[in-house]
Amino acid sequence: MKLGRIYFDHTVEGYRKLKENGLDFVEICCNYDKDIDFVVGEKERFKSVIEESGVEIACLGKWNHELLKEGKIDYEKLDSYKTLLDAAIYLGSRTFVCGCNYDNSISLYKNYTNTIEVFGTLLDHAKGKNIKVAIQNCDWNNYVVSPREWEVILGELPELCIKYDASHAYNRGDNYLDEISDWAHRFAHVHIKGTTIAGKNPVDDPPAGMDDLKWGSIFSILYARGYDGDLSIEPHSPTWQGELGDAGVAFTRDYIRKFMLR
Repeated sequence: MKLGRIYFDHTVEGYRKLKENGLDFVEICCNYDKDIDFVVGEKERFKSVIEESGVEIACLGKWNHELLKEGKIDYEKLDSYKTLLDAAIYLGSRTFVCGCNYDNSISLYKNYTNTIEVFGTLLDHAKGKNIKVAIQNCDWNNYVVSPREWEVILGELPELCIKYDASHAYNRGDNYLDEISDWAHRFAHVHIKGTTIAGKNPVDDPPAGMDDLKWGSIFSILYARGYDGDLSIEPHSPTWQGELGDAGVAFTRDYIRKFMLR
C-alpha cells in the first residue's frame, strides 16, 4: 500500500515538501470544466514536476458530472473526460476516477444503459494503457454510489473499478463495512477521510482517527480481501484549515501508517 493525498501545490517545492512529510503520491481532483482545461494545458509542466521531485501523480479524476441530459449522452462532455484520461495516462497515473449523473427525464433502465455506454467508452479508451478506470462513491452529481448500481453497471463492465470512500456510505446511512467486504475485490483506490455525526446531524469531516469510522475494521477487511492499492488522504473540513489543517493531515498520516503492514 502507498499513502498520499489530494493536493493543490503543484510545484517541485510543493511535491518535495509532501515527500518530506512522509507521503508517497499526489491525487488531483477536477471539479469543473476549467479544472480539466488547467490540468490538460499544464500536463507538460506536471510531467516536469514529477520528474524533478520524484513524487508521482497516482490518481487523476473528475467530480461533479453532467454527462446525461434529456435522454442523451453529452458526447462533447465525454470527449473532455477522454482528454483528461489521456493526461492521466501521459502522467503515469494508476487510476482515473469518474462518475455519472442521473437523468431524471428517463427511466432507471435507460440511465443504466447510457451510463454503461459512458463508462464502456472510457474503458475502451484506457485499454492497454496501464491505467484503471474507477467510479467514485461520492454522490455529487453522481448516482453510481452503492451496491444497487454496482451490481448492474460493474456486472456489465468487468474491468470497471471503484474508488471507495467509507465516509460517503456512512453519511448516507449505509453499511460501509458490508460494502467493503463485498466489493473490495473491485477497489482501485481508497480515500482516507474522517467524518462525525452527532445524533442524526453531520458535524464535521475531521482527520481520520478522530472520527466515527472503524478504521481498524476497515483495514482488517481490506487485508482479508487482498487490497494492496493506494490510500489517499482527503482533507475535507472547514474547521481543519491552515496550520490546523496541516496538523490534521500529519495526524491522519501517522494514524493510518499504523495499519499499513505491507
